[in-house]
Amino acid sequence: MKRTLGIEEEFFLFDARSYQLAPLDSERAEQLLRLNAQVHPGNVQTEFLAAQIEIATAVCVEAGQALDALRATRQLLLTRARELGVFPAAIGTPPALPEDPAQITDASRYAQVQQLVPGLADEHYISGMHIHIGVPDLETGVRALNGLRPWLPVLTALSSNSPFWRGQDTGFSSWRTIQYRRWSINGIPPHFDDVASYQQHKEILLSSESLPDAGHIGWSARLSEKFPTVEIRSSDVQTTSAEAVALAVLMRALVDTVLQRPAPECQGSSELLQLALWQAARSGLQGNLLDPCTGVNAAASIHVRQLLDYVASALRSNDDEELIEQAVEKWLRNGTGAQRQRSAWHTGGSRALLDSALAHFAD
Repeated sequence: MKRTLGIEEEFFLFDARSYQLAPLDSERAEQLLRLNAQVHPGNVQTEFLAAQIEIATAVCVEAGQALDALRATRQLLLTRARELGVFPAAIGTPPALPEDPAQITDASRYAQVQQLVPGLADEHYISGMHIHIGVPDLETGVRALNGLRPWLPVLTALSSNSPFWRGQDTGFSSWRTIQYRRWSINGIPPHFDDVASYQQHKEILLSSESLPDAGHIGWSARLSEKFPTVEIRSSDVQTTSAEAVALAVLMRALVDTVLQRPAPECQGSSELLQLALWQAARSGLQGNLLDPCTGVNAAASIHVRQLLDYVASALRSNDDEELIEQAVEKWLRNGTGAQRQRSAWHTGGSRALLDSALAHFAD
């Protein structure tokens, strides 16, 4: 039986005339949330910033099922947003930011976060994609987390889609990853010997007074507090639904593989793992990536091929092999979202970038 998956996507909202970020008041936000009457409940939600919206699929098994769900919900969101004078963009960071601090969505939890870390909350302009892969129990989830650790950098490189910040090219492919690393708990998760060590570690984190709740354990992969899933959070939001689904089924195959035939334990230090993640955020698929287990630098394409070889059997079992081969070929040939954002930027700056994102939003 195929392992289940679910996809959550965060989008920025821009004013249709000025192309500036468009924080929604409660009335217009409610108009977007009414889309839940047309899809499954909870499918559309407000996010941390008032200029953001989140969508999520139901629990899916087939790639086609997930793709149909994302495309349909994106199209509904796009249509309703345009009626309100705004449009959504699937980019990991906005190309330009307002001078004033970010407007936070009116919710008690978000107010608590802003009070705890106002300097971070005021410029938390990042949109990611979270992939939930089903696991039957905590023990399986902890084993999956351990096996995912060395592969999280290459997943970050594949999904990089946030090169701009404050009207400038950052030189990074995933600036969202770098911005997010400033929060208290982030990056590659530690290795856990068993469920007890995982639980003990989490209790220490929550007692530190440095994060308001378990939802702020921001590792690139973690065990969900709401669902029986391992939640992989290494990705920027993707320009198209097709890219989002390709990453999701690739991650499912990776979870299948690390559980069914785990690779030899990675001997790389925590520092090497974090460095590999930083390098992946900087370079994306352009240039070299560090193998955190061997300490060897190699072309990003080599790392991608190693990942595909490792998960090949699971991809075949899930009937996802052709989908992934085509998606990876496109990424290696045409670049990730970050490279395509840069191409659009060079033709006409921020407006051209957003026009390009909008043109492909429902793809």
